[in-house]
Amino acid sequence: MANLSKIASRLDAFMDLMGPVIGVMLLAVGIETYRNGGSMGWPIAGAVLLVINLRVGWRRLARRRNPTPSP
Repeated sequence: MANLSKIASRLDAFMDLMGPVIGVMLLAVGIETYRNGGSMGWPIAGAVLLVINLRVGWRRLARRRNPTPSP
């Protein structure tokens, strides 16, 4: 029988890693759009999204490494 909590934990870690990947892709698309005459807002939005995803992923990874003891 499958251990659902282990599967959910690994899926959660995978999703944490996918956030920065999507952020990098959006930043690349934003830069390409800007080079083709688009608004400067696209690369800025991509960069902001990337930084937010990196911060969230880092915090969740740190929390996963040092779990707080339950009372």
